[in-house]
Amino acid sequence: MAETPSTRVFLDANVIAKPVTRTLLMAGGPLSDFHVTWSLTAEQEAIRHMRPRATSPAVIRERFDFMLSPTGDVAGRFAATSESDRQILADTEASGAQFLITEDVDDFAEEDLIALGISAVNPDLFLSLRLTRDAYSSVIDLFARGQVAPPTTPSEFHSAIARQHPKLFAAHADLYDVKPMKSPHPTPTVLFRGMHPVQRPHLGK
Repeated sequence: MAETPSTRVFLDANVIAKPVTRTLLMAGGPLSDFHVTWSLTAEQEAIRHMRPRATSPAVIRERFDFMLSPTGDVAGRFAATSESDRQILADTEASGAQFLITEDVDDFAEEDLIALGISAVNPDLFLSLRLTRDAYSSVIDLFARGQVAPPTTPSEFHSAIARQHPKLFAAHADLYDVKPMKSPHPTPTVLFRGMHPVQRPHLGK
């Protein structure tokens, strides 16, 4: 029987809503010693912001027999955190996660994160430090096999990863002999807040 990954990470709605990022975390996690979870709050918010024809995260959950984590109690807590994100922080606490993966790290107050023993981390930074080489290669192959219109090779998908995840591409740049696609997005100012450092695991290659 496989061992349960030791690190639990909670996905914010803006991460759940991005299929490539979500898949990198969900499919790569078990090979990299972390496990992904999210709550009904995060899922419903993600669905509201997804493209009309995008596969719902609820469908993904059912496909992978994935259980939602519980809804947390805000009850007037987290006054320093952005009001719209307080429920997400409460849900992260209720899930038992050590890391909150979010594109809006600066919306979560450091004092609230420290009080809960949670770190908020940008997905690109987290993946670049925690996704092992074997896991990354496996997920890239998974993407390439599923891409049929037009067909995409693993090296082409690796290059395209740099558009959303330049740090992740750089961490595994030598895996394929290909240049990165240029990212159209500016680098966020705040990539990390909290207590737990995002350490590279000592497993895989």
